[in-house]
Amino acid sequence: MTVSAPPPPADTKLGTVEFLLRRMEHSRDFPALSETIRTLNRMAASQEKSVEQLAAVIVRDYALANKILKVVNSAYYAGFAGKVGTISRAIVVLGIEPIRALAASLILFEHLNDGSNTARVKALIGKSMFGALLARESAAAVGLAQHEEAFLAAMFHDLGELLVAFYLPEEDQAVQAAVAAGADSFAQAQFKVLGLTFEQLGIAVGKHWNFPETITHSMKKVTQGKPAEPASTEETLRQLACFACEATAQLAAGAAPDGAALTALFERFGDCVTYDRERFAEVLGHTRSEYRQLAEGLAAPESAPAAIRALAGPPRPEVAVASDDEIAAVSLPDEVNDAPADEPATPEPILLEGLQEATTMLAEGSDLNPLAQVVLETLYRAFALRRVALCLRDPARRRYAGRLGFGSDIDAYLRALQFGEAYERDLFHAALEKRSDVHIADLGAAGTGHAIPAWYKAVSPTGSLLLLPLIVQGRAVGCIVAEHDRPNGLPLDGGTLRLVRALRNQLVLGFQLRSGGRA
Repeated sequence: MTVSAPPPPADTKLGTVEFLLRRMEHSRDFPALSETIRTLNRMAASQEKSVEQLAAVIVRDYALANKILKVVNSAYYAGFAGKVGTISRAIVVLGIEPIRALAASLILFEHLNDGSNTARVKALIGKSMFGALLARESAAAVGLAQHEEAFLAAMFHDLGELLVAFYLPEEDQAVQAAVAAGADSFAQAQFKVLGLTFEQLGIAVGKHWNFPETITHSMKKVTQGKPAEPASTEETLRQLACFACEATAQLAAGAAPDGAALTALFERFGDCVTYDRERFAEVLGHTRSEYRQLAEGLAAPESAPAAIRALAGPPRPEVAVASDDEIAAVSLPDEVNDAPADEPATPEPILLEGLQEATTMLAEGSDLNPLAQVVLETLYRAFALRRVALCLRDPARRRYAGRLGFGSDIDAYLRALQFGEAYERDLFHAALEKRSDVHIADLGAAGTGHAIPAWYKAVSPTGSLLLLPLIVQGRAVGCIVAEHDRPNGLPLDGGTLRLVRALRNQLVLGFQLRSGGRA
């Protein structure tokens, strides 16, 4: 029987949580990471689930966006996704919930790839990913519709343990030493060292990050005996997460899939995990296959703990799979390229992918809004822009107004991005009137000859600017406005500019097709 630790005093518990949060906040890149996790969770809680909103959150982090695209284009997804070059398209093809689940897991693990407790952290990350995949397969097997919720519930089931292992390695090692000495149970050792358990700590951090109640509830362990038959979806997700994570731990320790340990686990969770042992073999096979295939998108050529290799299982000889080290490192991040994490090495490959994607969408008869999202996202990621926006003519108001965009403070920027139809001697009207692309290398040094309007200077006084008019049947319907933080931040040589214009022209063609050739 598992012995639970006594509940900690409220002040001790709060102090440990605050200490951990302070340690995390001082870590490199963590404040931005934390805010992105919280934003994703706020979106889920308020049901704000549009492609535009989710894509806007993800593409702010260039490394994360590249990681997701790498996974989406791995063998696991390739059968039904095809080649995908933008987050916007990935969401349209695969659905909002799978991409949100993938982002929520990768955004945390992307940053947990180095430290003094590396081997243990790798093992915990690998187990979390495997448990999440097993929970998703199990949800499908028992007929639960919430597959992605089950994935997230298991992924973050042991969040507290993972955070302590990474951010508080000395305390984590003290817990392991106390258990190894045989004096304490695992929960008692956690309480003795930290003043609260890993479970309590994970739930506290999860609430700080605005995780949905289904996720924080699923962090609660089923520590003793057979749980009651679940009476709600929330409780079903919790029990599935507990089953998947305990099964993962046993398999990682070398337990046989048909052995006594897993048989006892099935009996314990039998009211929730209602499929039989024969079906479990099938579920486990699918989980291991997915685990290996996802390695193509996430693997790093690093040695991995034996426990994680045990989870991957023996490779099937008739299927080409990654190496043991790659399989084992399935959830460990690798470097996208040698460029800084927030900008691409060269824009051409991203522009080419986006152009191909936009062309495919036009051939498929895609709506204008998803097409515009792909065009804007491609420009945003290709040049690591500060902002990119679509400004369209509003005939009823006789104005041009910002409609869609990506980047810093984009909502406020779109509200400011508007000007009247009536011609004025400024940059925007001149570009639309003359149907001419405009590139200003240095906004800060631009003189009065550039005719930059005062309203635009107020929102973007520095950096560089590219203005691309959208001309349909000889009439201006709007423009694309792209900005970079730095002067000369938009390298537009002949080949790059041709790709940018070709991408813009796909959007123009989309307008023409929508209007039946009418302006």
